[in-house]
Amino acid sequence: MRLTAFSDIALRVLLLTAAVPEGEKLTTRAIAEGVGAPYHHVTKTVGRLSGLGLLASSRGRTGGVSITPAGLDATVGSLLRELEAGSAMVECESAGGDCPLDRGCRLRRALADAREAFYAALDDVRVRDLVSERQLGPVLVSIGLRPPEPPGSTAVGAPPPIT
Repeated sequence: MRLTAFSDIALRVLLLTAAVPEGEKLTTRAIAEGVGAPYHHVTKTVGRLSGLGLLASSRGRTGGVSITPAGLDATVGSLLRELEAGSAMVECESAGGDCPLDRGCRLRRALADAREAFYAALDDVRVRDLVSERQLGPVLVSIGLRPPEPPGSTAVGAPPPIT
């Protein structure tokens, strides 16, 4: 199964914002740079994720985007069900789909079952479980942030976070 580009970007946005130190906000430009996606795609994605309550966004000089507790606890399965709803796996599922074998077709049901099994396999995976400092640390540095300190570490003499 292949995810839509929108879902791919949404997952990347959630992972990046989940890795940002608590209290920090990112601009949509920084997110676009961090996830390697066009700015206008990221703004649309941030809007949708904000509408779902997974991101908090505010405008203005002190504005920005941050992940919400609901975003951290969202499961990848439920998120993909929401974001992929309406995307057709095969032509007969699309609004204007035209298949001469449509009458009595069993393939459509089998594909729907397979899609649900794919989502179900991701129902126990939460966004917070996917955040990896090793993976996202260099990305945060590239957009001007320091990764959060690991719990229990004592960074004596470390420079203050870049803001």
